[in-house]
Amino acid sequence: MAAKGKLTVGLAGNPNSGKSTIFNNLTGAHQHVGNYPGVTVEKKEGKIVYKDYEITFVDLPGTYSLSAHSEDEIVARDFIIKEKPDIVVHIVDASNLERNLYLYTQLQELEVPVILAMNMSDVVEKRGSKINYAGISRLLGKLVIPTVGNKNKGMDELLNAVIDLHEGKIRIEKIGVDYGEEVKSEFDKVTAGIKKMPDVPKGYPLGWLGIKLLENDSWVTGFIAQLHGGPAILLEAEKSRTHLKKHFSDDPEVIIADRRYGFISGVCTEAQTRSPEERHDLSDKIDKVVLNRFLGLPIFALVMYAIFKFTFTFSEPVVGWFETFFEKAGELAAKVIPEGLTQSFVVDGLIGGVGGVLGFFPLVLFMFFAIAFFEDSGYMARAAFVMDRIMHKFGLHGKSFLPMMISTNGCAVPGIMASRTLDNKKDRLITMMVTPFMICGAKLPIFALFIGAFFAQEQGANMMFLMYALSVAIAFGSAWILKKSVFKGETSHFVMELPPYRIPTIQGLLLKMWERGWLYLKKAGTIILLISIIIWAGFTFPQRETKEGEGKEVAAAVQMEQSFAGRIGKFVEPAVRPLGMDWRGGVALMAGVTAKEVVVSTMGTIYSLGEVDPEEAEPLKEALQKDPSWSPLKAFAFLMFCLIYLPCFVAMAVFYRESGPSLEWTLFLIFWTTVMAWVASFIVYQGGRLLGFGG
Repeated sequence: MAAKGKLTVGLAGNPNSGKSTIFNNLTGAHQHVGNYPGVTVEKKEGKIVYKDYEITFVDLPGTYSLSAHSEDEIVARDFIIKEKPDIVVHIVDASNLERNLYLYTQLQELEVPVILAMNMSDVVEKRGSKINYAGISRLLGKLVIPTVGNKNKGMDELLNAVIDLHEGKIRIEKIGVDYGEEVKSEFDKVTAGIKKMPDVPKGYPLGWLGIKLLENDSWVTGFIAQLHGGPAILLEAEKSRTHLKKHFSDDPEVIIADRRYGFISGVCTEAQTRSPEERHDLSDKIDKVVLNRFLGLPIFALVMYAIFKFTFTFSEPVVGWFETFFEKAGELAAKVIPEGLTQSFVVDGLIGGVGGVLGFFPLVLFMFFAIAFFEDSGYMARAAFVMDRIMHKFGLHGKSFLPMMISTNGCAVPGIMASRTLDNKKDRLITMMVTPFMICGAKLPIFALFIGAFFAQEQGANMMFLMYALSVAIAFGSAWILKKSVFKGETSHFVMELPPYRIPTIQGLLLKMWERGWLYLKKAGTIILLISIIIWAGFTFPQRETKEGEGKEVAAAVQMEQSFAGRIGKFVEPAVRPLGMDWRGGVALMAGVTAKEVVVSTMGTIYSLGEVDPEEAEPLKEALQKDPSWSPLKAFAFLMFCLIYLPCFVAMAVFYRESGPSLEWTLFLIFWTTVMAWVASFIVYQGGRLLGFGG
């Protein structure tokens, strides 16, 4: 009977993992030994016929990694890249799981089908430990077969797995290492450059080439240098390595290795139960506390509270300096520029609008610095582990925590884009639906303004923490409703990234703080400036003549109400009046659709235009405090609406693209967030009035 086909299977693994024993069990006497061309490394091959397939097994040299540090490593990876075996069976010493799985993190980067043979599984049981092989299979997206090589156990199961995988009966998922935001950003730059090369490397995974260039792999750099356009790519890679070294104060290859070990640690934490006798390093000892099922969540809450306490305590005096600066700048401009449209444009449109946002720039920087500290220390990865247990109960995927944290750390746009890491479309859509609820950097000025204006200074951190807690609760509740109604189905699992704890460097923290702060600053100098000008024009035109006997204060108020923006505000006022807002709040919320910071700049423009004498203009916070139409309850209801209602225009455009593109899901997002915001704000305001908190 003729064979169905021929298969080539590579056996990879660490030295002393039992790889050669399994090779001998599978091939018996049907093997031959030689040398790989040009090197002294031994080449062992064996052939068998199984289920009408002629299978050639190649026993690759035992290696701990696939870097270019030894002939064994080069031979092993060259075979996989150039010979392109149909399947690679990774032989893992199950009794030394963390050490052995490092090789797997590099095998999966070569984009080859992998089966894991968990060898020496009997040794694990003798030590009193347990491994959830099905759990490891689920977390890695690969088939895992327990084997005992020296007892010839699991060989038939391994052969059957090879055939089933080849015939497509087993689905292999691509679950890789998350190298972090900074590394990924530089990785994207390098791989984008490789794709544009006139002589694109054929047969080599571009992602693998990119990561190896960041690791400064000598073989890969030599290979790229020989290609047309290669020197330019090497220069780009050198810039990326320099950037990463400055950021982390460590070599990129060390950072990448740490991330791989973090990935492995996450798998082992999820799927391995160790005996009490096994030793734990410092990270393990710390994790015993911070990942404790009872202490993990309270510790996470304390960390987030510490971030807000640090932010408000240390930024308060600096914010005051900035507010004073823009106040004095407005007074100076009013003295220098003659009264009229030009003065109004500069004082009210530019300084009043953009200055209202930039005044809170120090607070944003302090927030980014505090979050960067816990990110670089390794704690935020643990936070994802802690939150995963809760998120599954609300229908959220464990990976959803990462886009939500990215949104909290900066902007909803990269948060929505980060949902690409979720394989299941329903999980991805739910995550994109709830990510905009988080308090992003753009919302911070709104919360800082109203909390500072209507709540005591010592309560600032408490109020900010409350709003953050509400954002999480609303996101989780929304996800639960969506999962039970619109997106029914089981939520899949994911691998927790647990990098080793590190002491953050001041240079790295300041660099990350400035990178995120610069994005905020650029937005203030472009989008917010443009919108501020539009808002100013909306309140300034059409111009009306002051009637005889009409006071300046009355004339200014009437001008605002009869302007284009005022008319729009009056039109939407019936919808926001039950929420405790007047037409001015409605206009600010509508303007906030362009960019959330614009809510503050719009308020700044409104209250600047409301002043009769620009030289007597007050900081926006004081102006709100003195406005009798506002109160702490109304401010709280306003913040609830800002917290929930539809994301900015750019975020919606990204949502549209990432959801399909799908106009239907984008319209649903607009409807869902707007209705939720109105209902939540209504409950806060009307409920507060019923409870006697004032109107």
